[in-house]
Amino acid sequence: MPVTVTDLPTVVRQLTAHISADDTLPVLGGIYLEATGTHLFAAATDRYTFALTRREAPETTGAAPWKALLTRADLTALRALFPARRRRADLTLTYRPTKGADLSDGWLTIDDGTRSLRLSANAPLAACFPKWRPLFATALAAEPQLTDEAHYSAAFLARWANAPADRYEPLTLWSAGPHQPLLVAAGHDFLGLHMPIRPDNRRGAPADQRHDRAALRTTWTDTLNNHSTGDTRQLKAA
Repeated sequence: MPVTVTDLPTVVRQLTAHISADDTLPVLGGIYLEATGTHLFAAATDRYTFALTRREAPETTGAAPWKALLTRADLTALRALFPARRRRADLTLTYRPTKGADLSDGWLTIDDGTRSLRLSANAPLAACFPKWRPLFATALAAEPQLTDEAHYSAAFLARWANAPADRYEPLTLWSAGPHQPLLVAAGHDFLGLHMPIRPDNRRGAPADQRHDRAALRTTWTDTLNNHSTGDTRQLKAA
């Protein structure tokens, strides 16, 4: 089943930060691709964050859907042949199963009509990629209920900087609770999940060693109640 997308480098940019660096988990060490006949889905996760994007990619030949995994080495080759700085161009992805007794892997060819890159589809790894549909369906259906403070890694939050396909597209965020994943959306074709962290907020610990609301209020109250100096103008929405 060949599928054609116009911004594959953008897809790679959106997902690269979420690829796992753990060499003992090769199934998470790349970008997962799934062609369904109407869309090309792409995803990456290291279990702390999970990013998913889609592109309309209708296919008319009636071939079977396919799955593949682009490893870090594959992505390096892809960037070299089709650099992101080039203007947008149609790239066609074609999956071909191997011939003979071993039909488990297959080949993925990426071409723009003049250049072609042939990669292993890594189908056995793709088949073991986490089942993303129920994870995202649950998070998307949950109502916002973040009534208590939640804690997130600043380094992991930075991963969402490349989520919007358009630089001015805002992120939409909500969570079903402080211990539930934060759902991140950019437009209608990108979803993400961000797991919170659990800080050490032991009862009886001094305020400057905790991260809950009461501790933060205690450590900031004196400073913020001093209105004698400073500009009192309000912030404005962007």
